[in-house]
Amino acid sequence: MTSWGNRDRAEQKAGRFLKELQAQDLHDQLDAVRDYLRDLTSSFSKIANRQWSHTRGRAADTMHEAEEIMKDNLAASLVVALDVSVLIGCLIRRGTE
Repeated sequence: MTSWGNRDRAEQKAGRFLKELQAQDLHDQLDAVRDYLRDLTSSFSKIANRQWSHTRGRAADTMHEAEEIMKDNLAASLVVALDVSVLIGCLIRRGTE
């Protein structure tokens, strides 16, 4: 009987040790995933900020070019603006009738 009792206690100790070991492994894996996600979000943030700056710069350049074209062709710009405003007015009036 003593050998069975010793074996049961040994199995219980081994089971507790394995549970602790698995918990530590899980904890280590979660730390690794957390670090990976932190690095990934940091990289994504840097790329997104770079792309946003690039896009904002291109939009500003396009806006300046459009302003220059409008200044160079002021009469045509005014005619186009007038035509668009008349068209919008007609659409609004037709929609309310």
